[in-house]
Amino acid sequence: STVKALQSIGFETIAAGDSFNDLAMIEASRAGFLFRSTEQIMKDHPELPAFEEYKDFLEAIKKAL
Repeated sequence: STVKALQSIGFETIAAGDSFNDLAMIEASRAGFLFRSTEQIMKDHPELPAFEEYKDFLEAIKKAL
């Protein structure tokens, strides 16, 4: 994956997504978030911080840096 390739050359990654296809990227990253995701994904992945509002999402990213 792109995340693992970036990590292999020394980059740290933060990822966010809203769908099942984003989960591997989010979980592989140092910090990962769900943004405006579905209820089912949030229910299936309670370990991932989930946000609906951009300001809250941005604050979480800033804290992760």
